[in-house]
Parts: sequence; C-alpha cells; structure tokens
Amino acid sequence: MNETIKTIQTRRSIRSYKPEQFPNDDLQQILNAGLYAPSARNGQPWHFVVVRSHKMIAEITVAVKAATARMPDNPYKNFVGNNSYTVNFNAPTFIIVSANPADSPGMAAEDCSLALGNMFLAAHSLGIGSCWVNQLGILNDEPGFRNFITKLGVPQANRIYGCASFGYAANPPSAPPNRKENNIVIVE
Repeated sequence: MNETIKTIQTRRSIRSYKPEQFPNDDLQQILNAGLYAPSARNGQPWHFVVVRSHKMIAEITVAVKAATARMPDNPYKNFVGNNSYTVNFNAPTFIIVSANPADSPGMAAEDCSLALGNMFLAAHSLGIGSCWVNQLGILNDEPGFRNFITKLGVPQANRIYGCASFGYAANPPSAPPNRKENNIVIVE
C-alpha cells in the first residue's frame, strides 16, 4: 500500500495527549500542508492562529465556556459546561482556522476544512496526533467571544470554520472501526 493511502487509513482522532510540545520544524510542515490544500478558484482564504501556550489555551477554554453560557440555544452547552471540558483535550498546540467569507463566497467552510484535513494527515505522518474541535465556530457572532478572538489574532471580518488540537498521543490510537457499507455507487 502506498504511504499516502496508509496515512489516510490509519489516522485517528486523538483526545488524550502527552504534555510535551512537538518541534517547531514539525509545526511548520503541518502548517505548510494546510497552505497547500485545494481551494475554490485557488482563493486560499484561510488564516491560521497557532496557540502553543498552555496558559493561553486555558484562557481560550474560559472564553468558550463563558460565551457558551451566554447563548441559551448553543447545542454544545452541556458538553462545554462540563467541569473537565478543555478546547484542546489538553494538547500542547491548538490551531484556529478562519476565513473571510467574502474571500471565498460560499466555499470558505469547505476550503478551511480541506486545509485542516491536510494538516491532520501531515501531523499523523510525523507521529503527531490531532483532533477536530467544533465548539468555537458557533460562537463567531457572540460579542464577548468575538472581541476575544479578534485580540487573539483572528481578523475581525473572519469566521472560524474549524479548530484542532495537535500533540503526541498519550495512548496508542484504537483500531479503525469498520467502514459503513453501501456508501459508494459507481456509474460507468
């Protein structure tokens, strides 16, 4: 089996990390993989904010909890309200991917998702675990959170389309579950 396909088939979401940080050279390779993702009309609308400070990640967690508590219809309310919740599963690196919707009309979410997908695969190929994080995107328009993420480095006009935790896995990943059947139709 070719290495790219093997990487795709063996990557798993990691939700428990070792505290030590991985090298900056590996981070640069992961970010470059994101920059080389396909995008609509080659617009490359994404913007990455990389947080490698446990203190700042803890502040993001506090901001997410507070903003979620202020939103009565937030579907993540119970999950985020849990005392053990952290935005990053205690990983040492957290990456926020955003874009200005005007830079990729109707396709910014897809473009940012592809960038994150590339970063997940690059990380896995380097022995680094990762996991998608959903909770921040729903908070884009919550005023207190908007102010917080703008100060963090997300441009004011940008929307968060995805986030991810990155770090060395604390435990070996589980075997992949069987793939669902009947999800492919080939028409010739």
